[in-house]
Amino acid sequence: MARRGRMEADRGATSAAPAVPGSAIAEAADGGSAARGWLRLGRDGRLTAYASCAEGLVRWTESAPGSDIWQGPELFPVEGWAGRFTLAQDHNGFVWFAGTRFRDGAPGGRELIVATQYQTGRPLGDWRAVGNPFPERKKSQPQAQAQPPSPGQEQPEPEAESGAPLPPPGDPVVLPDGTGALHILTTRFGVGARGRTRRADGVWGSWVDYQGKWVRGAVVPLVTAQGRAEFLVTFRGGASYWGQEMPGSDFRWLGRMKADAVEGTYSSCETGPGIGTYFWRHPADGGVIAYRPQAPAGASPALMPLGGAGGVGPVGVARTRIDGYDCTVLLQRGAEGYPEIAAYPTHGEHYGTWWAPVGDRCAGLPAISLDARGSVTIAMIDLDGGLLIARQDPTDPGLAFGPWCRVG
Repeated sequence: MARRGRMEADRGATSAAPAVPGSAIAEAADGGSAARGWLRLGRDGRLTAYASCAEGLVRWTESAPGSDIWQGPELFPVEGWAGRFTLAQDHNGFVWFAGTRFRDGAPGGRELIVATQYQTGRPLGDWRAVGNPFPERKKSQPQAQAQPPSPGQEQPEPEAESGAPLPPPGDPVVLPDGTGALHILTTRFGVGARGRTRRADGVWGSWVDYQGKWVRGAVVPLVTAQGRAEFLVTFRGGASYWGQEMPGSDFRWLGRMKADAVEGTYSSCETGPGIGTYFWRHPADGGVIAYRPQAPAGASPALMPLGGAGGVGPVGVARTRIDGYDCTVLLQRGAEGYPEIAAYPTHGEHYGTWWAPVGDRCAGLPAISLDARGSVTIAMIDLDGGLLIARQDPTDPGLAFGPWCRVG
């Protein structure tokens, strides 16, 4: 059972003046700029939290594994920053970021950018542009005389069938596989999903079309412990499933599922060797649904309800042992704006879940990770833009948490 942590103000707060006002961080988080999985464990055992503001990326870093003293918030400005970003961590512990920036002269006025943090607490590498697979078609260009594009050339897209401009592209997503290759994937309703790969030797390939003309929202990525990458391309009423046969191979279409979901509420987690479970919210009540495309032999994939009605956004997911059992832990922002947590035996969705509040109101989505000791750690941004964390109490049976600690 999850028990609510006690609020403890300002313990462990850093004395340095923040690089960005907390109100700007809270405003961005409440505006939907919080990335899925924004709390990450580095190879040196320190946790790092990431957020966004109007000027760029914001970061807080543990001073030592398990410490209540954190550094930050640090601001990493990005010229032309569009405000939203996604992140992923590879097998080396590198954290990869993808976002969008506005730039005069770029196709459609915007370009996708990526950056890397190679070590916990170290500066980010330079943001590098990787192009835009959805530049706007010039009005003066006669479509009848359009020539087939050469390999790697960015392709102009038509307007929507109604003649209205197409909506802006979805958030770019980074997906590092086990060979050291980096895949960046993005979507646009009315066009589809497209991706580009940077091989381990640093060479970028051309944009590849992954279909899904009526895609809604960003792709949903997952990388297994063996380094095999896969993703969902979501649309109204279902999703198509793409994946590698082995790390480094090309993505291929693996099937299609039918399911209603609230747009932008997908998340994923490897819940068994090479087995991914995807989560989203049902439009009827906002309850969480779990789905495994790779069902056990002799069984068909099924939609498995997990409660959490009224929650918003994607759930955070982690796996840990509770009282000796392998369990999946879910974290959500509940209907009243409080973080709520639930746990169940991994692949035991049929047992159901019970959701418990674990803190005060938060801005944006809370996040979950394991710390250096393997304890579940949850984080949230409060309404003033401060970072708060609470850790699992290993002395208490079940899933209980110590007091919340404001660390930045």
